[in-house]
Amino acid sequence: MNTYRLADRRIREGRMWPVVEACYSRTWEHYDMPPHYHNRAEIMYVLRGECLVHLFEYTSDANGQRIQITGRRTERMSPGEFMLLDQETLHALEVPESTYMLNAEFRVQEDSEGLMSMAALARTSPEVSDVLDRMQPMLRSTDESGIVLHALEQVVEEFSRSGTPNRALADMLMGELLLRVSGLLQSSFIKDNVQTYVQKAMTYIDTNLFTELRVSDIAEAVNIALAYLQRIFKQTLGMTIVEYINRQRIEQSKRLLMFTDDPIVDVAIASGFNSRQHFFRVFSALVGMSPQQFRHEHGDRRVQQLFLFDQASDHSYDNEGNRK
Repeated sequence: MNTYRLADRRIREGRMWPVVEACYSRTWEHYDMPPHYHNRAEIMYVLRGECLVHLFEYTSDANGQRIQITGRRTERMSPGEFMLLDQETLHALEVPESTYMLNAEFRVQEDSEGLMSMAALARTSPEVSDVLDRMQPMLRSTDESGIVLHALEQVVEEFSRSGTPNRALADMLMGELLLRVSGLLQSSFIKDNVQTYVQKAMTYIDTNLFTELRVSDIAEAVNIALAYLQRIFKQTLGMTIVEYINRQRIEQSKRLLMFTDDPIVDVAIASGFNSRQHFFRVFSALVGMSPQQFRHEHGDRRVQQLFLFDQASDHSYDNEGNRK
């Protein structure tokens, strides 16, 4: 029977459903699993301890008998973290110490008699649809509330019983697990996107700090809606975009006040402020003193210089601190 990767667009068509083939709850002790892959997707969940999951990029011959590893990266997993591996993902598990994990392996296959299908689940759940669109060999997230753990425990418990699991119950439990996993993975996507947008905005600001900066221009450069950028910027950094711009410009003005003799008005302009009054107001609010007072207290750094002499030389020392 054909099996399908989660990244395969064909699972959005027809009647296909994941069937659990292996699951367990287990404590691993100083374990080092060799690289391997299989025709099953896999959910790994760490409850206690830590482990390393090595992920490999590879090429294989037409029969899949010989592979050549072309790249590798390592993911460290801690308690409360889970990982979704697509089928045919070459990976290895390394457990430096004692680690307690839950695991479920499943095949997505054609299932004309099942209660549900991946296509229907994707149509009715934006989270599942989004995860399938973004599916990579590996996706991971953190289960802070324990909802994925609860769903995974039910699957492991049901399929670990002797005998054949109840088909209807098995489908419902697997459907709940997919929904919970997809919900948290989508939250991770959103968080990553937020951090990317905020970082892009900060980079644009820092690059154009000494020019006229409008918040609308920043949003256009980052390519997201202005209101959304303002909201995620404040949530991420704890300050508005304008406050961040002012703080960056004041830091520049402080350096100019300490290390140059430039007039205050020139410092203001060189720091990106378009008026002396605005500069004084912002500087006093953030620093707690006027620019003149700041220069008076810190301006002696202007005279600090480094002198080098032709006869100067460096000296090395041994491990006990004795000069060689």
